[in-house]
Amino acid sequence: MAEGVADLVVDPAASGPLQRGMEQRWVARSYERYMRPVLQRALTRQPLDGDSEFVLYRSLLGKPEGTVLDVGCGTGLLARRLAHEPDAPPVAALDVSRAMLEEGVAQVREAGVAVDFLRAEAPYLPFHDGVLGAVLMSDALPFVADLPRMMMEVHRVLRPGGRWVASTYASPGAPRALLHRGVGLHPRGEAELRREAAAAGFVRFERVSLPSLLVVKAEKGSAQTPR
Repeated sequence: MAEGVADLVVDPAASGPLQRGMEQRWVARSYERYMRPVLQRALTRQPLDGDSEFVLYRSLLGKPEGTVLDVGCGTGLLARRLAHEPDAPPVAALDVSRAMLEEGVAQVREAGVAVDFLRAEAPYLPFHDGVLGAVLMSDALPFVADLPRMMMEVHRVLRPGGRWVASTYASPGAPRALLHRGVGLHPRGEAELRREAAAAGFVRFERVSLPSLLVVKAEKGSAQTPR
């Protein structure tokens, strides 16, 4: 435990240039006000404003029965807002960037809310089977190289009926794809997400139609739930 963060990374994997940039303290301190909006505009061209973004995710999460995990949380902006709600469920936030997580701890303390911060590397999630009420992955999918493993891990840690909510920018054309690979990102499309979610065992896959932004929701079914 360091600076309010449970650090579970022993031997970090190699990361792309963009992810390495997230390890800089000055980036973490300026992330919510400057860096995040700039990245969203660059990748989506028509980003949602902060309030609309939160309202959308909150509506898709429903009423989780158990802890909500924010994977790829950055400085914990969405986790912090979730924890600030009346009758909020327990909230945990996971990222691989120590600088981002330490900034998140400072922000949570200032806001006076409770969020458990974990440093771990997706796709592996340090939770027992079937313990989480929901998993949120806002803009985190492009940083995940092994999507099938990620989907299996999310499905494993969710309770029956638990929801996975995620967003990514729409798959770019070839020139942009080459650029994204150069900075260590992995563009995802709806067909790929739908296929891997089904392969992992998810049901009720839905897409929210937004310009340049792919937002999806799926559920972990029970043994009686048809796919």
